[in-house]
Amino acid sequence: MAKSKREFYELPNIATSSDIINAARHSIKAAATSRPFTPSEGKRSLFTTRPTSSSSSIDLSELNVTPRVLSPIDSPKTQKRKDDQKKKESSNFEAYWRSKITPILGSLNMELENVDILNQVEELSECLLRGGFLTGSVALPHQYKVKVFQCLINLLDKKDTRLLLKISRLLLCLGVYEKNLISISKLIFKLTRCENNDAIFLEEKTVHSLLNVLNQQKIEENGLAFVYCIGALKVLSANTDNTIGEILVQYGVLQVLERHLITCNTSNEMESEVKSNLLIQILGALRNLCDIPATEKLLGEMSVCEQLQYTMTHHYNDSEVLLNSCRLLSRMSLFTEMCAMLSHNNDILNLLLKVIDNYTNDPQLLIRCAFVLGNITGQHSHAALHLHDNGSIVESMLSLCKVYKAKLVEKTTKEKQTVTKDVLCKAVRVITNVLQHEKVAVSVTPQLIKMFISLGQIAAQAKIHEIALNVLCGLNNMSFYNKEGSLFVKHRAILTDFLIKLLAVNNVAITIETLGVLGNLAQYHDVAEKLAQDKHVFEIAATLLDSENSDLVYKSCGLLVNITKYKEFHEKLPSKIVTQCVEVLCDVGMLDVELSTVTLFLLWNILYLKEIKTTEEERTKLLTVLHDYTDHTYCESETWITQFHPVAKRLIGLLDSGSELLPL
Repeated sequence: MAKSKREFYELPNIATSSDIINAARHSIKAAATSRPFTPSEGKRSLFTTRPTSSSSSIDLSELNVTPRVLSPIDSPKTQKRKDDQKKKESSNFEAYWRSKITPILGSLNMELENVDILNQVEELSECLLRGGFLTGSVALPHQYKVKVFQCLINLLDKKDTRLLLKISRLLLCLGVYEKNLISISKLIFKLTRCENNDAIFLEEKTVHSLLNVLNQQKIEENGLAFVYCIGALKVLSANTDNTIGEILVQYGVLQVLERHLITCNTSNEMESEVKSNLLIQILGALRNLCDIPATEKLLGEMSVCEQLQYTMTHHYNDSEVLLNSCRLLSRMSLFTEMCAMLSHNNDILNLLLKVIDNYTNDPQLLIRCAFVLGNITGQHSHAALHLHDNGSIVESMLSLCKVYKAKLVEKTTKEKQTVTKDVLCKAVRVITNVLQHEKVAVSVTPQLIKMFISLGQIAAQAKIHEIALNVLCGLNNMSFYNKEGSLFVKHRAILTDFLIKLLAVNNVAITIETLGVLGNLAQYHDVAEKLAQDKHVFEIAATLLDSENSDLVYKSCGLLVNITKYKEFHEKLPSKIVTQCVEVLCDVGMLDVELSTVTLFLLWNILYLKEIKTTEEERTKLLTVLHDYTDHTYCESETWITQFHPVAKRLIGLLDSGSELLPL
């Protein structure tokens, strides 16, 4: 049997079985869950729901030069020298242009094969680079820039991706603004929508050109162009092998996106729709880049958490901005340091809970919000208690469960059913995580208990195991803190009936959790009696003692310990149970201290009350094992000596002398 972390009992040195159960602090645990499913888009797009324009025309009318103004300090002689120098430079420029550039422009036309056009464009690019026109060292006069633009733009009707990217990159290097920048950005984005083009984007270094635009142009003046530029980077960063994403992070894209996120949050110069569209692209790109290993450390050094808080606050009525914000938060909450940072940001925690309360009919948004809250509350107590004290988180999640439990039983499409299940799973997980804390667990309402039972029943019947497991984890947390007279304990009869039915579910994880909660409840005589009256419970528990799964064996032992402290229930035990327990000891020994020790507690109750007849062979084998295991040469571990030895020595004494000690 494989050793695993124990989740239910923590055995003191010598204690009653009730003490064993009640001392189990580390049985309180957070519920696990899967990440929200975000299907990959069949068509890479800017938005989930918003329409986008498909126009990509390019306007040459913007290409103009500002008239030169003579500086007041220029004297006539100084001006003459400048004019002479300018004539010389102009002569050199004219010669270079006529010999190098004009022949290429004259030969470029749509009639050529794509490969020939591609070669010509590459040659044109090299000549412009050598002439200093692409580096900014030599200004390209307006009329010549127009000639290059006219020639290149006439080629944009070609369908060759590599050619279009080369032309687009060359135009960006020459400098395009306003409408033309929008058109080129839109064209580049259009080409990113085909995943097969990703390798060409890398080879042609188009991502570098996009980053240059984002670094050199002002977002306030080029909002729509930036929507397409950042949208292109967002789509490319979603590439499955992360190659492009790694290059983008290496070239500082995270810092660029952070800067533009701050500008969007603080600028009053942009139209609200453009700003909203920009935020969606920025947040989407940041989320995709979270898959790059280097991102976690870099995000921790940035102000993204604070900016997200601002974005969500000021765009609270924009569901798509909220959705993209929560998608990013959902990914960030999987990072240890980022999750810790989020746990201390009460404003974000309150915002997430507010979204849960007000966007009940937006399941995708709810799933992300609940996923983030589940990650945070599962790891950080202060955040869970803040949400309980200041936000009524259990009530909010309970209300959500009511709405989506009703949807769960409705006849609808498979896709909608999957989403409904996901909402419920994430909501129950949040409740379960908050129930780790005594302050919350002892204040549970009848409505919550009944909701958990109802959801658990539906989930078990429909084989929605994740919901059932989260419900059981929540019940386990409640059962740990609630004592005699508490509301939870008063519901133990209906809880026991529900849990007995769950034992029939063919799922190991569910069986483990069910046995754990039953073990907590079985300290009460009426629960032990109810369990003993159901022959299947004893059969299942006894059978599981032979399991290869150490957690199943452990939970079965724990349940049987509490039941067997009552003599009247021993007649229900199988005759071979002593042999089974001895075999468990032989199998695990010091490899699993907790399992070996709880097995001793079960043996004590069985042998002390003497309702089960044991053979001499069984007693001899057990004594041999106990003597071997309490020999200090067997194991010198402090845990083994302090936990196992005291119980084992008492059992040896019982077997040797017929001690009058009480059941454990």
